[in-house]
Amino acid sequence: MQNLVTEQLVALDRFDRAILNFVQKNNLASHGEIGATVGLSGSAVRRRLALMRDNGVIKKDVSVLDTDHLGVTLFVTIFFATESPAIYDEFEALAKSLSEVRQCYHVAGAGDYLLVVNVPSLPYYETWAKEQFMSNEAIRRYDTIVAWSCKKFETFIDMSEEV
Repeated sequence: MQNLVTEQLVALDRFDRAILNFVQKNNLASHGEIGATVGLSGSAVRRRLALMRDNGVIKKDVSVLDTDHLGVTLFVTIFFATESPAIYDEFEALAKSLSEVRQCYHVAGAGDYLLVVNVPSLPYYETWAKEQFMSNEAIRRYDTIVAWSCKKFETFIDMSEEV
């Protein structure tokens, strides 16, 4: 079992934090461009970025798409009839395997899991949800919220201050 009390955070200095702020806004910039902004050489930036990728501070480099142009975004709360580690593990594996599920959170509160789902249309979702959720005997119920539009979507985490 993971020990959350003794798990160490990665130590980041002011250069690492400045690099992280920069690449969160533009990860296509050259190492030299980043270095000129943060006060390091391009090779030092390259080494630091490689280390932050290796130790998991940078999870992945991606392009963020505008989902308002790519179907319907839904927030789905999953409620289980009974709970066990095996049921959770099975559901998490299912969620990870479904391309429609963009995010999956194990949550506290009224539900057990919160999913962010993107589908081409509501009729598609109706059929898909019946197949994925209604046919799963472990799931007691699921609630769906339709996002009409996105007013704010931000992935930037301000690293200016030491954590």
